[in-house]
Amino acid sequence: MLPSPQSSGRRYHTRGVLSKVRTTFLSTRPIVRYTIIFLLSAFPIYWFYNDLSDYFRFRPHFPPPPPPRPYGAEGWDSHSNHNQDESHWPPPPPPPGKRPSAKEAKWAARAQEVKDAFAHAYSGYEEYAFPADELQPLNKKSINNFNGWGVTAVDSLDTMLMMGFEAEYNRGVQHVYKFDYAGSKVFIPFFETSIRYFGGLLSAYAYTKDPQLLNKAKELGDTLLLALNTTAGYPKFSLRPSDGVLSTYWGVNRVILAEMGTIQLEYKYLAHLTGNKTYYEKVEHIREMMHAQIDPTTNLLASFWDYVNGMPAGRKFSIGALADSGYEYILKQYLLTGKTEKKALEMYLTVAQGIIDNLLYISPERGLLFATDIDGPGKGQPSYVYEHLSCFLPGLFALGAHSLDLQPEERQLHLWVADGLTQTCYISYADQISGLGPEEMQFDRKSTLWYPQYKIWKKSSAARQNGALPPGVKLAKDLKPEKFRGKRDYGNRRDVYLLRPETVESIFIMWRVTGDEVWRERGYEIFQAIERHTKTEYGYASVGGVDKEEPQKHNSMPSYFLAETLKYLWLLFRDNDNRYDLDKVVFNTEAHPLPIFAWRKDEIEQFKIPT
Repeated sequence: MLPSPQSSGRRYHTRGVLSKVRTTFLSTRPIVRYTIIFLLSAFPIYWFYNDLSDYFRFRPHFPPPPPPRPYGAEGWDSHSNHNQDESHWPPPPPPPGKRPSAKEAKWAARAQEVKDAFAHAYSGYEEYAFPADELQPLNKKSINNFNGWGVTAVDSLDTMLMMGFEAEYNRGVQHVYKFDYAGSKVFIPFFETSIRYFGGLLSAYAYTKDPQLLNKAKELGDTLLLALNTTAGYPKFSLRPSDGVLSTYWGVNRVILAEMGTIQLEYKYLAHLTGNKTYYEKVEHIREMMHAQIDPTTNLLASFWDYVNGMPAGRKFSIGALADSGYEYILKQYLLTGKTEKKALEMYLTVAQGIIDNLLYISPERGLLFATDIDGPGKGQPSYVYEHLSCFLPGLFALGAHSLDLQPEERQLHLWVADGLTQTCYISYADQISGLGPEEMQFDRKSTLWYPQYKIWKKSSAARQNGALPPGVKLAKDLKPEKFRGKRDYGNRRDVYLLRPETVESIFIMWRVTGDEVWRERGYEIFQAIERHTKTEYGYASVGGVDKEEPQKHNSMPSYFLAETLKYLWLLFRDNDNRYDLDKVVFNTEAHPLPIFAWRKDEIEQFKIPT
């Protein structure tokens, strides 16, 4: 086909112009010609390099800047003060620097995988369940199982802020603004409402300084205080906010340690924000009562208490479901308040040694370290049950070893406890065919107390060798999965995985404290198993049958999966981001970060804080 006259004319006109340009160019002085050639060559090289380097350059998945906040916040509040200007942190994420190493790029990609998992889970909840409490991930229906206040949205607020889900956060917080907590006519569980809703609101406020969030936190905090209207000042199991009616669950006059001991972080932070000493006094009274009633035989805290006479009820001692965060908050309130409350430190060191002395056992063949319950007179009888919930404990010991001014030998002991317990929590996942850990393990009854064996080892010549490790603590190469059930030293007592966070929480803390990359690799193994076996079209599901090729999915996606499990995994894989350092924030038991502060002199005097 011949070219059209128009196209032919354009072609020949262009040739003529180029001929004139060439003649003019050749007639210029050499220095001018060389300068022009250099500039024409440099521009495409610069453009090409810039384009490719932008393509290959590492782009960390830092969250975008938070939405504009006319009330002046830029991040977590590290020295909040209700009377004067505040200083804020964290600083903005560091800008991308030099091209990352292959290792840095690997972890950035894995952090993005977790962020994508959160996006999948929350988008399913938001599309099919919001503003109800939780998504049922198999049939895309909703369920109101925690007050009907939208627990997944509130529990996820700070995760969305941390990861940069701005639009989702804005939609969720609008729901918070209009909710009437004080007028609610349903019975609300004190413990879960405190850690999920109250903690979630305070953490989101700490990040945004949104006064509406502080007002909602105060409203909810005042509402929850109604549950403390008992003779001893301990909370009852649940309350109906509209009329203040209280309800029990655990039996006559009974409250569990986890309920009464897991409010100190939230209320002390609120007291600091508002200057209201009632918040401090109510929860410090409980801590003082707990401290005064530490069992003299075991140096432990009873699992059940009497909310009439204020005394321990029975001799069951646990680090699991009945008691876990009651122990956790003893250390964390000391850290949150800038290490000013010395009584809390004294209390933590006492019960920490009680745990080491009485609740830690070692299995007979594999030498797995685990924590169990004891019940009965004297030192009690062990159950040999290790709960998934108890896997928070190694992280607590590691946090204490990292944060406290311990003697070298005591610090090393706490780190070994943390290491050995986290290894067992991890191996409980790796042993299973699915790679997901069971809710409860029943250990061999031939297991024995660990601390006596540790003391024997400590006096032996083996302990004096370079790199020596005590019983129950292994080198990474020596910690191997056991697929044959009869050789594990334990059986699965509850063969379900409920999307729980405790193991990855301790793995995250171990990574932050030790810097050992093996913890990140183990965390990624767990995340891959979660992706393989719990992901559904609409979200993620708890599963049963963890020691099978294909566990059976259950129709449940707890809010803590988004608030805790995915948050800790994301933080585990993050590099070059110190905004959530263990020296800057304290995570409540629902993984809501609260900024560390120090009581001011006027607060110490007004609240009568012993220091």
